[in-house]
Amino acid sequence: MAKAKVKILSLTLAEIYMRQGHFDKAREIYERLLSKDEKNLFYRRRLALLSAETPDVKRLRVLSRLLRKIEERRDEREAVR
Repeated sequence: MAKAKVKILSLTLAEIYMRQGHFDKAREIYERLLSKDEKNLFYRRRLALLSAETPDVKRLRVLSRLLRKIEERRDEREAVR
């Protein structure tokens, strides 16, 4: 019997994704949350923030990717030890 994938939709998870720089994942969760509660202004504001392509957001995206690469390389080095 195949197991169904469980998708957790929560405000907390979306916020964690945002803080970690996983903006696409956060956006996906906020979109799904908003589809269940279309009048929620907080979800709308978060989506607007995630959709804004300001220079600061672009820099944050680049820095987040670089940080993830640095962490991956560190983890690889520690695994070799």
